[in-house]
Amino acid sequence: MFKINKKQLDEDIDEVLMALAYIDNLKDMRNFTNDLFTDSELKTMAMRWKAVRMLRAGITYTKITKMTGMSSATIALLAKKLGRRSGGFSNLLIEMGA
Repeated sequence: MFKINKKQLDEDIDEVLMALAYIDNLKDMRNFTNDLFTDSELKTMAMRWKAVRMLRAGITYTKITKMTGMSSATIALLAKKLGRRSGGFSNLLIEMGA
C-alpha cells in the first residue's frame, strides 16, 4: 500500500489551500470544489460550517444535531476549535462579521 510521509502530505495540503485562496469568485470556487470534492464531502463541510455558526449563535448541541444530523461528539470537537481565540473559525467569523 502506498504511504505518503507527513512532510509531503503537508506540502500537498498547502498546495490545495493555495489553490483555494487563489480563487476570487463564487462561480469559480463552486466549479473547483465540485471537481475536487464529492457531493458527500461538500455536504459534510457545509454542515460543519453551519454547526460552527450555530454554536457561535448559542444554539444547543441537541438542536444542532437535529438540524444537521451530526453527532454530539463532532459538534463538541467543533465547539472546542471554535473556542480557540487564534483558531481559523474565530478569525474567519470575525472577518465575515458573523
